[in-house]
Amino acid sequence: MSKFLQKIEHLPVIERLNQFYAMPVIWWCLLAAVLPFCFSLAMVPVVLRVGLLFMLINPLLSYHIGKLIGRLKLRRWWVLLLPVLFCLVVLLHFAKYNLIFCLIYLIFEIFGLMDKQIYLSKRSD
Repeated sequence: MSKFLQKIEHLPVIERLNQFYAMPVIWWCLLAAVLPFCFSLAMVPVVLRVGLLFMLINPLLSYHIGKLIGRLKLRRWWVLLLPVLFCLVVLLHFAKYNLIFCLIYLIFEIFGLMDKQIYLSKRSD
């Protein structure tokens, strides 16, 4: 399996794409967008898919993506990439009530951007 992944990694197209500095954010967003389809193909029950994927894995991914955006010093509009991709996935295949998760992922990404500044407040001494 690792030889297969190494072959994919060394494809000229992938190598060229990985030269772009924001590519880690794009790869993580694509993973979050493809995982629901993988869970559907694996015939994971809806309750587990919503509970495990939409409420546990994707919020962790969105927090990580927010931290990546801050670390790579990307523009703030990159925060919208995951929620927009997820909205498209939901509109294509899933129930419309799952659109609320777009807002939840956006909030988690903003928390990731804020990183250690969540509880810090300005003191007026």
